[in-house]
Amino acid sequence: MTKSNFFLASLLKVTAFAAVIVIASCNKTDSSLSDNALVTSGTGKSSAKVSAAYTNEVRASGNSYVWRINGVDQGSTSKLADAINNCIGTGNRDVHVITGGNLSAQINLQPGLNLYFHNNILAKKHNGYGFFRDGGGPIGIFDMTLTASQGMGIRTSRASNVTIQNVKIIGGSIGIRIDSHPSRPYEDGRWVKNIDVSNCTFENGSSHGLETYGVDGFTSTTIIAKNMGECGVLLNKTINGTMGTVDAFRCNYGGGYAGLRLANTCERVTINQLFARECGRGYFVLSGSNNCKLNNAQVFDTSDAGIWLENVVACTVEAGCTNEGVYVTGDRSYANVTQNCTP
Repeated sequence: MTKSNFFLASLLKVTAFAAVIVIASCNKTDSSLSDNALVTSGTGKSSAKVSAAYTNEVRASGNSYVWRINGVDQGSTSKLADAINNCIGTGNRDVHVITGGNLSAQINLQPGLNLYFHNNILAKKHNGYGFFRDGGGPIGIFDMTLTASQGMGIRTSRASNVTIQNVKIIGGSIGIRIDSHPSRPYEDGRWVKNIDVSNCTFENGSSHGLETYGVDGFTSTTIIAKNMGECGVLLNKTINGTMGTVDAFRCNYGGGYAGLRLANTCERVTINQLFARECGRGYFVLSGSNNCKLNNAQVFDTSDAGIWLENVVACTVEAGCTNEGVYVTGDRSYANVTQNCTP
């Protein structure tokens, strides 16, 4: 056999051997996740599969909900709210809710708690709060849709260090309210600090989308509010805040509330962008507020004033336009916008 033929034969043998290895590896079952480690998730109890590998979790199992703490299943119940509250316990843990379903009772938030909902949909079927905390934080709520026929979606009182991100609330009254006291947040010296509400959406509620009262240190990126009975966003007695975009549509059309309203002595709040369409008012700042700035306003087809800065100090709108009225009273306050523009 010539050297060239010998080399060719050897190459063919190596190639055939490699092909056998590839075929075998493709036919091999992946045993890294056993059937026992798969649970249902998604909207309600869907067939989507995720790993049951969270240390603290709530998952669906048949017609029941199982809660796990510290890697050990603790029990099961037919009520999702009970399973979540049992898993939360006294807080100080991360809880993963990897199923959707109906809430027949309030979820009791606790200090040191982070709730991860993995974009599941929960339906509030009772008259109280969906989620509630009266006391200290920190608290985090992430990646959830909540539907409600009435009542507030999420409320925290007296809790600092609250983070709510990627949450959508449909129906109910106030979507999210964060305040420094359950009944008297307006009193001097009552503050909660370090609040972040970002990438949240509110639709078809009878009251405000997002409301704060007595907050020192507020951040937000994008807030969308559609078809709300009152304000899209209402900041009361909120200081040292920054917001990205507020996008409000049909919030209190025909009434005196606004797509974005600042009231009751807001101070040092900066908003980057406001889109307000078919709201009662577009941007409304009043009641002793000062040093608040809106960088750009796009306000169209409101039933009342497009922009109204009433008896405020150093509150400004730096740019933008509105096809409705502009009213400004107060020292060093102005609205540098054009009028009669189109969306």
